Amino acid sequence: MKVLIRAKNVEVNDHLREYAEKKLSAACRFVPALLEKELQDQERVGEEVSRIVLEVEIEKVTGEGKGRIFRTEAQMILPGKTLKAEDVAETIKASIDEVRYELERQVKEYKNKAATMRRKGAQGAKKMRG
Repeated sequence: MKVLIRAKNVEVNDHLREYAEKKLSAACRFVPALLEKELQDQERVGEEVSRIVLEVEIEKVTGEGKGRIFRTEAQMILPGKTLKAEDVAETIKASIDEVRYELERQVKEYKNKAATMRRKGAQGAKKMRG
């Protein structure tokens, strides 16, 4: 999986970068088949093959006054689908955490939909044989 992090009006140090990568890439644990296929392709081809790309933008919103001033937006590109999540919070870490939960929800939905479609296809094939 490839992770790209951009920042606007805020300094992203190594600690924050690691935190964002760790938290947001955890949402991918719900699609182990994609991650496993990605690893197999890397071994076979000998180079990095990215089936999953995670783009993260962390921004300090200016002119908003007090309160919710940090915005995190994440876009996860999966085969056949792009998932997006955004949150505004008082701290950077809280914003990242909320985006993670939203991405996890969407990834679970993506995974379940794919499984349902496979089952429907199998049912159709069974009806044709029977």
